[in-house]
Amino acid sequence: MRTPFPAVVAACCLPIFALPARAQPPQPTESAVDATKCQWEWKQGGGVGVWAERCALDTGVWELKFEESLLGFVLTVDGNAGETVLQLFKKPADADISAILPDLRKRGTIPDDELCVFEPAAIRAAPRTIAFFDIQPTGDRKAAFDATPSDDVPEPPCGDYGWSTHGLRYFMTDIRHADSVLYLNEGQDGMMFDPRTVTID
Repeated sequence: MRTPFPAVVAACCLPIFALPARAQPPQPTESAVDATKCQWEWKQGGGVGVWAERCALDTGVWELKFEESLLGFVLTVDGNAGETVLQLFKKPADADISAILPDLRKRGTIPDDELCVFEPAAIRAAPRTIAFFDIQPTGDRKAAFDATPSDDVPEPPCGDYGWSTHGLRYFMTDIRHADSVLYLNEGQDGMMFDPRTVTID
């Protein structure tokens, strides 16, 4: 498993609104990190757009970068890529979200078995066209996780893109973009982007 980046951003508790194709939402007015060291930039690539902060901190320059191979954005420090924070997956428009599970297994972002499945997730209030999901363990994998001593910090039972006790990672669908599934990783304390401003083309 990748080592998470240090916590630098306060977690956002406002609703996500997946906007119509190519609509750019207003720029956020406040920095979640440090207004004297950060500036908002509109990031776009692979059919995904989002407002994200570029911060020149004592630990380096933190910003999101688009990676074509992912169809998504990674958080970088001085150009060095870390965790994936946004990633777009495609599926047949009439298919359930579970249609992307084989792709996730192939990429190694969840275990290569049938014991990790999508479950509806109560992330936050959102328009009725939007649904949230996370990847939860079942069967023996869930039993092993449940047996973890309470004073331990367990590894995510379903891999890097699965549900975790120490970080907010989930998937979003919108019936206005029925062929798309968006992965969002807000980390434990935020990942330099405003999830309210995500757009899908």
